[in-house]
Amino acid sequence: MRSLAKTTVASLLCAAAALQAQAQSLDSTNVNAVPTYEAVGLYWNSPAGATASGGCEVKFRVSGASAWTQGLTMVYDSSANQCRGSLVNLAAGTTYEAQLNLPGQAAAKSVTFTTWSNTKPVSQTIKVASGSQTLNVSVSGTANGYVVYDGTGATLDAANNAPYNITINASYVIVRGFTLKGAQQHGILIDKNQHDVIIEDNDISGWGRTRDGTWGTDMDSGIRAICQSEELTRVTVQRNKIHDPRYAANSWAVAHPAGPQGLTFSYCGGNNVYRWNEVYSSSNHFNDGMGGEDNFSTSGWPNKDSDVYGNKVNHAWDDGLEIEGGDQNVRVWGNYLDQTGTGIASTVDSVGPLYIFRNVWDRNEFLQGAACDSDDKQPMFKDGSSSDFGNGRRYLFHNTMLQRTQSGCTNGLGGGAGVGGTGDTQLVHNTISMNNIYNVWKPQNGPFFQIGTDNTFQNDMMATLGVPEVGALIGRPQYAAGNGDMAADSGLYALAAGAPGYDQGIRIPNFNDHFNGAAPDVGAMEAGDAAMKFGVAAATSGSSAGGSGSTSGSSGGGTTTPPPPPPPPAPLTNQPVSATMDSSAYTANKGTRVTFTAAIMGNAGTPTGTVSFTANNSPISGCTAVALSAGKATCSTNGLKRGSFQIRGNYSGDATYVAGVAGPITETVK
Repeated sequence: MRSLAKTTVASLLCAAAALQAQAQSLDSTNVNAVPTYEAVGLYWNSPAGATASGGCEVKFRVSGASAWTQGLTMVYDSSANQCRGSLVNLAAGTTYEAQLNLPGQAAAKSVTFTTWSNTKPVSQTIKVASGSQTLNVSVSGTANGYVVYDGTGATLDAANNAPYNITINASYVIVRGFTLKGAQQHGILIDKNQHDVIIEDNDISGWGRTRDGTWGTDMDSGIRAICQSEELTRVTVQRNKIHDPRYAANSWAVAHPAGPQGLTFSYCGGNNVYRWNEVYSSSNHFNDGMGGEDNFSTSGWPNKDSDVYGNKVNHAWDDGLEIEGGDQNVRVWGNYLDQTGTGIASTVDSVGPLYIFRNVWDRNEFLQGAACDSDDKQPMFKDGSSSDFGNGRRYLFHNTMLQRTQSGCTNGLGGGAGVGGTGDTQLVHNTISMNNIYNVWKPQNGPFFQIGTDNTFQNDMMATLGVPEVGALIGRPQYAAGNGDMAADSGLYALAAGAPGYDQGIRIPNFNDHFNGAAPDVGAMEAGDAAMKFGVAAATSGSSAGGSGSTSGSSGGGTTTPPPPPPPPAPLTNQPVSATMDSSAYTANKGTRVTFTAAIMGNAGTPTGTVSFTANNSPISGCTAVALSAGKATCSTNGLKRGSFQIRGNYSGDATYVAGVAGPITETVK
């Protein structure tokens, strides 16, 4: 027996050595990895023999480890001749190996990558005192030494006399610990030409303008970036409290919501991380909690290779998280959303794959002033498409819809559906939904609407069977004591032992490898795990909403030298604009006159110039060059035929601002 044991050990050692040699000899050409702290986007270009039905398989391990972990199969995009996909639940600051192969074949490609470290080297610390002027972050660091602008204990209160509290015009910087109040426009504005920026541990409130004396100006934000050609990459926004803007957004009871947002990145690049932030308000609602404006595009927010996780978002009349545009290897997980119009929107997901998992949606509010049983309830996932763009793969795994109750209300306060499109011509496509709890406010209602035919809906929990669900778990969720619909943001959403959905989740490689029973539970929380954490509390919780905490830039040399004053402003040219489109009636009968309004806004005065209105890219008669007045242009028409139209406003630009596009919005003519 002793001799046999020696032989077995020797065989195992030889096998391990052979595997290591194979890993080192595998080809890495045409393979790329784009990591963040806890995930990575993988790309295999020109994988000969790959098909859309088979994709490409991937396995991974910590570098040098013996055991491999299977990843979710990568998606093959025939239009790009590329397999792409993500690995999640990784550890920060760790080197990994991944191997790729076609289904049923041996590993053909390998790639090694290192996730971002939570700790950054610091070469200089600039301690900033309280004040009322705009702080210009202008001293750049390097990859080997970040510059920290430390506002711990400092308050920058603009008192509505300066457009911004802070402008960031440097790279390899950390902006930390400020209390920011009273900016005319944005709390923090990031210059588009920067990279490697960390914004953390700040308290931002009281910013914004009014557009009409009542409602807030659209997209005035606690943290704002306006780009042109997908600039601004490797930005981390973490552990910030962004709350109580000066003015409110309107709800859908007035028109499409417009107004302040917690965070807005427009036309910017990818490979950014937004984690553990809190967006909330005591009275003035947001438009979107976090989002962008280039929603119908192949970029959008958060564009690509980016993560949005562990955030807590409250009080948004439109989307809690507006994850719209390209969504190429974008991951959204562990977020808590409450009192929002929808939970997470991804209309459109034009590139993909997009991964949305283990998020929790509480109360749904859509129409300001509506009684609890007469509100126009919306879906947790607004997932429409557009014929102008492709349909990227979208994954919905292990999410939970709560259905809080309230005295005097017949129905719950949560959402009206699980997944829905955005019109009869904007159906849900190329979406895989598994292990979710779609607990809608009226049990007789189905969980899905405006669904295309190329989706997979399997093993989700719902009160009434929804087409095209396979293997549905029918019924309301039964939670463990102290868990469930009334748990709010406590993080307690575990199913009761033995209840439907308990130990009945489908295994999804890399997404539910950890479970405590015979199989994973459905929904966002695994019974037996610690409570989920959201917002700042998630940063060091190690929960599925937080991962490991960050101590970025916590050590290193410093100086108390104040930042240099900003140079005198030069005349501004080639400035980007922020543009919105609205309709007097989003649905109208044929022959009815409808008025479209394009609002063009910028950071350097009121834009001038003209707007040319189009419907499905064709000019609208009489509206081809409408002059702006106070930043707005209108187009009134009764000439649209029956159907669905994408309405855009093409802005000409002027001596200060570059051209831009308002919209599109969808106009339906019956």
